Amino acid sequence: MTESKAWNPTINRNHLIRDAIGLGIYDCMKADPSIYLFGEGASMKMHFDCPAIEKEFPERIITLPISEDGNTDFAVGASLVGVKPVVDVITSDFLFRTMDGICNTAPKVNFVTETVEEERTMVIRSENITFGLTTGQRLESLFTHIPGLNVIYPSNPKDARGLMRTALRRPGITLFFEDRMIADSDTRPEDIEDPGKDIPFGEASLVHKGDRLTVVSYALTLRRTRKVIEADDALDRCELIDLRSLYPLDMDTIRKSVRKTGRLLIIEPDITHSGVGAEILAEIAESSDAKMSTNPSRVGAPMTMIPASQFLHKDLIPTEERIKREIQERLN
Repeated sequence: MTESKAWNPTINRNHLIRDAIGLGIYDCMKADPSIYLFGEGASMKMHFDCPAIEKEFPERIITLPISEDGNTDFAVGASLVGVKPVVDVITSDFLFRTMDGICNTAPKVNFVTETVEEERTMVIRSENITFGLTTGQRLESLFTHIPGLNVIYPSNPKDARGLMRTALRRPGITLFFEDRMIADSDTRPEDIEDPGKDIPFGEASLVHKGDRLTVVSYALTLRRTRKVIEADDALDRCELIDLRSLYPLDMDTIRKSVRKTGRLLIIEPDITHSGVGAEILAEIAESSDAKMSTNPSRVGAPMTMIPASQFLHKDLIPTEERIKREIQERLN
């Protein structure tokens, strides 16, 4: 499937990453009876579509009403008594309704009370869908600013499964994002069958080795960038890094690559203003000992409202054509 008029957000959006997330949760539920699934439509195959969980642990799937803030507050309360909730907030736009529970309560419990003996574990799942003022926003960078939150954004099923297991096996509050704009045609089905290994937070993945330009990305733009680099021999010397974890950030891997290439380009699916790319550029500027041959730069979405048209939204995020052009300019 190429980026063309044939693109369809309903047919082509990625179900395989969702399946891998479900399997990661299942892996942990088998060993830990304290893990529960909370959310709207949790038992209606809307988001937790994992037959193994439904078959083996139906009593731990709790369908809640249409109330994102109430559901999240309920999950926070459950975590205080030893439950490890995985709460589904469906689309990321609805996270605005949950900010008090996620940002003002959950990560602060261990700092404001002596009654909690150990750090709580809680996962908030959400996904980016497509197009529309209230169903297409990407909010991941907002949560990287809140102390006490982990922010995770896998680009493929294997990483999704390994990162979810880490989220449930170590203490902490984790925002776990899923990019539904990644087409299943860009993913190998066999990837979800491999359980792989637990992936530590703050450990980026070196997707493609090179020595001329460091390219850093995640989620949808990571997939588009990889396709561009691997399809053009002239771009083969780019080094591509998949962040996977937006907080904590793996700056060590990025600095090591930049010291080798002397060039840095960040390609992100989110708005660039005050985003993840801006933080990386700031840290490189403040601490890098690399001799940069060109100014480090970033490419992403503009500061504008999400259009209602699916095709306009598709082009709002850096397309393969734009990514190729931006990389070529920095290699010349």
